[in-house]
Amino acid sequence: GIVADMLSNAHSFVIIVCNHSGGDLYRYSTSCKAYSAEWFLRCAYSSANFETGNDLVDGLYGWLNYQVEHHMFPDMTPLQYRKLQPLIKSACAKHGVLYVQQNGLYRLWKMLRVAVGDDHMQQCKAIIDPTAQRAVSEPADAGCAAAVPERAMGS
Repeated sequence: GIVADMLSNAHSFVIIVCNHSGGDLYRYSTSCKAYSAEWFLRCAYSSANFETGNDLVDGLYGWLNYQVEHHMFPDMTPLQYRKLQPLIKSACAKHGVLYVQQNGLYRLWKMLRVAVGDDHMQQCKAIIDPTAQRAVSEPADAGCAAAVPERAMGS
């Protein structure tokens, strides 16, 4: 009955919200073209994965523990995400791209810190500087590393 619904809703909330919120993830004030370099970077900088890699863990998370890969390639099957995840994580590490993968309870803590105002998500205009047409290799400012800061947007 109602208790089962409440537990199911709480479980879904934790799984979905926590891998899209936290002080280490980014929000953007501008849009970008789907499947562009900027878009793929935003998928990584705006999502977090939980533990991955086996049927038990994947089942407990409802296969929603592959958020980075899901946002990059939304039409793949869950098993394809499991196979793709180590490749995406490795490519991000090779090129210095943010890739967050953490325990679900730790992600819950990071989300709650944002929810109560003890932390905030990074707000940026873009990851790739649109005026330079290249990736920003040095931090734009201390609050928005490797991205074009919100204040650079103008009015």
